[in-house]
Amino acid sequence: MGSDSKRHISDHVIFTILPRLPAKSLVRFKCVSKAWHSFINALNSDNRKLIFSTLRSIHSVDIGANINNMKARNLNFPLGKLLHQLIGCCNGVLCIVVQIDRPAGKADLVIWNPWTGRYKTVPISSVDLTEKMYGFAYKNTYGFCFDQSTNDYKIVRLVKREGIMEFQIYSLNSDSWKSGILPWYIFPMSYERKYSVTFIDRSLYWRIDHITDPKDRWTALFGGSSVILCFSLVDENFRVILPPDDVAKGAEFDLFDFGGCLGLIHCHARRRAHVDIWTRNEHNWTKSMCIPRLQQELHNSLYLAPVFFYNGTGEVLLHEKDTYPCRGKEVFYLYSLEKKTFRKFNIEGMEQFTFHMDMPYTPSLTSLTR
Repeated sequence: MGSDSKRHISDHVIFTILPRLPAKSLVRFKCVSKAWHSFINALNSDNRKLIFSTLRSIHSVDIGANINNMKARNLNFPLGKLLHQLIGCCNGVLCIVVQIDRPAGKADLVIWNPWTGRYKTVPISSVDLTEKMYGFAYKNTYGFCFDQSTNDYKIVRLVKREGIMEFQIYSLNSDSWKSGILPWYIFPMSYERKYSVTFIDRSLYWRIDHITDPKDRWTALFGGSSVILCFSLVDENFRVILPPDDVAKGAEFDLFDFGGCLGLIHCHARRRAHVDIWTRNEHNWTKSMCIPRLQQELHNSLYLAPVFFYNGTGEVLLHEKDTYPCRGKEVFYLYSLEKKTFRKFNIEGMEQFTFHMDMPYTPSLTSLTR
């Protein structure tokens, strides 16, 4: 009895050791007991990071760290030698389109968990990949999402095919694609000026320049305005959402995750005088905040996009972005909502890069095995 008690290690000691172990070990240890399983799953629930993607590398930054000592870390994407673009991120898993044959314009999709290092390649048919000045572009576009009700990752692909708009849905659980036809013609979807897809609360959202009647592509719908295309995981249907009335026709706007709600960044004209942040509940838009212009003028195509809100300090982390092509600069600002002041700072290790995508990321031990 005494000998057994000496060999026993208390839960307190075990739960102090586990966070220091590599991810691959933690994956194996989840089967030890229910307590270990729950603890390991929750290890990184509050460890929020930002993912920044170039055409050659993917980096993460711990946004919970000291704001004055932020450092970028290369995640060493296994296929990083090939040109690639980050599509989306959810539940600790990234989805990336990878150029595998430049002359033939072929690409694969890769689902990758950076924390465990495991990935799965999803072959796709021709994507009409073309070499461009700023990397590579494709004439169809993707969304990546996680369906919590079925524990399934899905990729949604929108494709122009012989005058119609086709959608294709890939399921990781079944490892298969299914397809259908959209009731609208979307033009354009994505070239260099590609707006990011946003996944929030079981729905994907695309910012679309305008939508036309598939029977007459010269007939613009919704007044010819830019709109938001929504795909719901609940019923796997598409619908169109109009931007706020105050967002003028043809205005520049992008979408983002505003604390679990759909957020809209409205970039005002006249050298980006200021940026309005809108949020949407089930049916209505509400203007949540206004970020004023910097004292120094930005170039016509630049604007400041919020990437993280520090609730404890009332500050917003802003990233200087370019609408053409949709790229992020190495410049960041911390904006105080109370004082209405900006503080410029750099993130160590990112000075030499131009980023094509940034998004929040929380590491997880999610398995890609089904």
